[in-house]
Amino acid sequence: MDIWRVFEYTASVTVIGLLIGLIKLIFHDKLDARWHYFIWLVLLVRILVPMDLQPIPTPLSIFQEIPLGRWMEMARILAEDRGYAPWFAILGKVYLWGGCLLAVFYLGMWILLRAGVMLSPKADQAARAYVDGIAGKYGLKTCADIRIRKSNTPYICGIWRPVMVLPEGCGLPEEPVIVHELLHKRYQDVLVNLVICAVRVVNWFNPVIWIVTKVVLNDSEALCDQRVLERCGLENEKSYGELLIRMGEGQGRNPVRIGTSNMASSYRNMKTRIRRIRDFQKVPKGIGLVTLCITLMLTFSAIGSAAEETYRIKMPETTSLEDFKKALLYARCYHARTPEEAVYLFLRACEEDNILYRMAVMPQEEMLQYEEFARKWFLQEEPTARAGDSPGETEAYPGYFPQKIANMEDYRVCNLLYDETEGTATVYAIPNAKHGEAFVEWKLSLTKEEGWKVWLTEESGMHSGEYIPEPLLSGTAQMGDFLVELSGYNEGYYDGLGAIRTAAVSALETYPTYFTVEYKCRNMYITYLGNEPLEGRIVRIVVGEEAADENQEQPWTLAGTESPVPEEKVGTLTYSYGDNSGNGRTAFDGAELMMGEPRLIYGVGDGYSEPGLCWKENDETASYIRIYVDDVLVGEGQIRSGNL
Repeated sequence: MDIWRVFEYTASVTVIGLLIGLIKLIFHDKLDARWHYFIWLVLLVRILVPMDLQPIPTPLSIFQEIPLGRWMEMARILAEDRGYAPWFAILGKVYLWGGCLLAVFYLGMWILLRAGVMLSPKADQAARAYVDGIAGKYGLKTCADIRIRKSNTPYICGIWRPVMVLPEGCGLPEEPVIVHELLHKRYQDVLVNLVICAVRVVNWFNPVIWIVTKVVLNDSEALCDQRVLERCGLENEKSYGELLIRMGEGQGRNPVRIGTSNMASSYRNMKTRIRRIRDFQKVPKGIGLVTLCITLMLTFSAIGSAAEETYRIKMPETTSLEDFKKALLYARCYHARTPEEAVYLFLRACEEDNILYRMAVMPQEEMLQYEEFARKWFLQEEPTARAGDSPGETEAYPGYFPQKIANMEDYRVCNLLYDETEGTATVYAIPNAKHGEAFVEWKLSLTKEEGWKVWLTEESGMHSGEYIPEPLLSGTAQMGDFLVELSGYNEGYYDGLGAIRTAAVSALETYPTYFTVEYKCRNMYITYLGNEPLEGRIVRIVVGEEAADENQEQPWTLAGTESPVPEEKVGTLTYSYGDNSGNGRTAFDGAELMMGEPRLIYGVGDGYSEPGLCWKENDETASYIRIYVDDVLVGEGQIRSGNL
């Protein structure tokens, strides 16, 4: 049993219960008993909605200013770091035993009560006729079973086939008392009693919950009082109040009855009920809309999640080591919601040399060692947070940060793939002075723990030239003397990431959960395998989704495109055309193939701002290729890619 989840749950219920109690206190004489009772439905919503399910990120949430989840997680982390985890594990077992014992107690009391009621004698015909007559008079359903048993007051017992129990030796109860119990039966108030018992079992150690549930039961009785007066006549208000006082006086402590109604509360609760009766006719007209608005706001506050805390990390001031430790703990409690957000925070940490951002996506098994590394970094006031730069240490720490990231202008994330628990990605970091001419490659692995975490598994040195991502999908096909290769990969980026060092970051900044744009890229290369010279000869290639018409007079011309480059200019000018539908063409001097190197003949990238639209590992793509040399078809066929 995770006792911290229990603490968070019961704390949230307590906060909402106290909030409702405060509002009831403020409006105690402005609203009737019906509102005082039904406002507790807000608490029921908080009780029933799991803590993990907070579907409404809204500033209205009370947990915006009272972040219980973060406080409990920080307490759990501190307890684990200081070796107290076994004690809290024992506390979890104590909680389970306490709840089980209370549940057994309630169940035993209910069984004894039901057995006692069923063994009690049935009411005589006079009592039965008396109850049936009152029920018919006020349009209520009577009870099929009426029993006589030793009791202070009448009560309804059970939910299915409820039994009315009349007190033994006290004569027949007054008419309003019978109406009161029949109304309990009509509105299933006995079920409320059982729900209250269940709430107490789950929160048995929380005294606030016991107080709140007692108030709920009393509000249930107060509402039933109001319903009685609505049927019996408001002119009977005084006599009904006197009846309640007589029933409450001298009764002492009422016995515990599980699954029943109970009209006679303690004398202290009677005063509240009588005050509700007094205020019943003082409620302003048109107050219904106001009460509805209050209830809706409370509901959002009860189940809404903290919108602000969900999307960003507050960066506290770190003027001392203690402040820095608290900031690390704060970052440790942040959970990246998507792999894209985790990769963003990793790159953000690299870009800013930011220890806190890196902690937010640090795998659990590395956190303690990373915290020690961060402490030494802070104390020595090193200008960089690179893992190899810890003072006095030689490679003492793993690669928390890449080594080569200075003056990077752009970051491209390629082939980010993940399932429910893990993922991988490759990042190409490009220096601002050599855009397109140099890059560094980082291999990342991702795991989902409490939020997504990122680890740097491999880092390359500086490469010259333009980066070419490893293909996610690939395929090859030989067509005559030519080899055609097809590759597909995904490439995503985040707006403005490379400019963070100089940008003024807003205090309300949020983190992207997905790429700004992710490109679904498809490239084709051709390699000449023959021996016949191609210098001065025109090589034209047509790419399409289907085979071209054999009767096409100019097979290298695509319908709807501009005219091709004149043949006399092909030797000095290379041109290409491609579109997102899979069609393309290119023409060049055959001399470009005589070096034996692959040459790009088709390159298209479809950009998407929505996730899930790019290549998946099990995707396939196919194209039909026609190769012409001096307008003579020398090779054709289909090239198909599949899972590597």
